[in-house]
Amino acid sequence: MASSVSTLCSMNDFTSKASIDAILAEINADNSSILSALMKELSKEVVVVEEASASELMLKEVRSDDEAYEMYNDYAFRKGFSIRKGLIRTSRRTGLWIMRRFLCSNSGFKDVKKETLRKYERSELRTGCTAFIQFSITNEGVWTVVRHNMTHNHHMIPADKRYLLRSQRDITGEQLKYLSSMKASGCRVSDLLRAMRKEVGGSPNLGFITADAYNALTAEKAMKLDGKDCNQLIRYFAQRQSSESDFYYDFELDEHGHLISFFWRDGRMKRDYEYFGDLLVFDTTYRTNRYDMI
Repeated sequence: MASSVSTLCSMNDFTSKASIDAILAEINADNSSILSALMKELSKEVVVVEEASASELMLKEVRSDDEAYEMYNDYAFRKGFSIRKGLIRTSRRTGLWIMRRFLCSNSGFKDVKKETLRKYERSELRTGCTAFIQFSITNEGVWTVVRHNMTHNHHMIPADKRYLLRSQRDITGEQLKYLSSMKASGCRVSDLLRAMRKEVGGSPNLGFITADAYNALTAEKAMKLDGKDCNQLIRYFAQRQSSESDFYYDFELDEHGHLISFFWRDGRMKRDYEYFGDLLVFDTTYRTNRYDMI
């Protein structure tokens, strides 16, 4: 527009009024087409889904964060969406929680500034949805629903796919114990999951997906070490030394108290050394699979 106006200003004074009017008409036509395209984009259909005409959760009371989450999660399953935990507000005087909010899992937008480079791209599910539920918490620990926004800007998940929603998936303690004990007995996790699906009548009735099972087993293994595997190793050595007269161990720490090397020897190792000398062999093919991976 500015360049066109400057062109008009630099035109010869003898240019006819009709020519100027024609140029202005062309400029207005261009702006009109741009505005028309913009309005067309803005007028595109926006998905608006209301959970119900009135809230069935308003003024309901629970006694803990877990109960509040379960109540809203059960409700979300019936409606067809997933949830996640949101804002917490505490009292400045007592430090206790006075407000808790749970959100639709599509709430907000991903912070692209905190993204790390990956070899693959995750599907972006957040749409800026405003649906949430808010609890007011008294000093006596009573959680009461005081706000419930039921408007979503995305479609609900069909009933036959809702078992895949993240907040609806959960592996129980009994299921994890069964998987862990059977895996320790030599059974493959994939075979165990196949048998469990068949027993309950299909994946929708199982309550979790394959990735959840492997993640739970990995977390259980990590929890046993409790992030202190070095300390646990030294305690194990100390226990063996107290019960075996010919067991010996030693270890070395750096100036910061970090373990940098350790040595252990039991009775059989001592006898082997006396018979064969200080020859140490690592068998790198021990317990490999069909792909020669350890």
